[in-house]
Amino acid sequence: MNTLPGVWLDDLTRQEVASRFDGNAVVLVPVVSAGTPAPHLPLKTAALIARALGQKLLEWLPVVMAPVVEADSFSRDTLGQVLVDRLDMLKALGARRVAMLEISPSPGVVPTLPAEVLVLRVGDRLAADEYATSCLMALDPRSVRMALLPAGSRPQAFTGERAMASEVDALANALRAKWPDLA
Repeated sequence: MNTLPGVWLDDLTRQEVASRFDGNAVVLVPVVSAGTPAPHLPLKTAALIARALGQKLLEWLPVVMAPVVEADSFSRDTLGQVLVDRLDMLKALGARRVAMLEISPSPGVVPTLPAEVLVLRVGDRLAADEYATSCLMALDPRSVRMALLPAGSRPQAFTGERAMASEVDALANALRAKWPDLA
């Protein structure tokens, strides 16, 4: 088993899930949307950023990261039902504390959910294209179609690394504020 404080849900057995949830673990569900994709970024951008942020969070906190939900695969009404179904499945497994991580160039992808679900938005600290492009430069630079970058754009891996570190810090602080025992 891994030695990190947190873990990916799909790496656990049912027995390990029950043990984690009996311990009052916080489950994070990343919900991603490419929005209107920038022509220089692949469709996988938001999901790749979500997995990178999730990995960093579980290195810091005893959280359980659920698989990424690709919002663009569903209509808005269907997405709402998919998320409710995901919440029901997590509750059936014993989860009592759930947070959704909305990772999208524009807010409002995650529909209204029950009040006990914490919804945290990722990517608001920089312009959406700058954030996504710089993050991808840090994570998978060969995926960025450099020839298609807007004139004057200068994404940098360092900027992406710093932006993601800032996001992880902000997310960890928000999670600790909601659930102080996550220290």
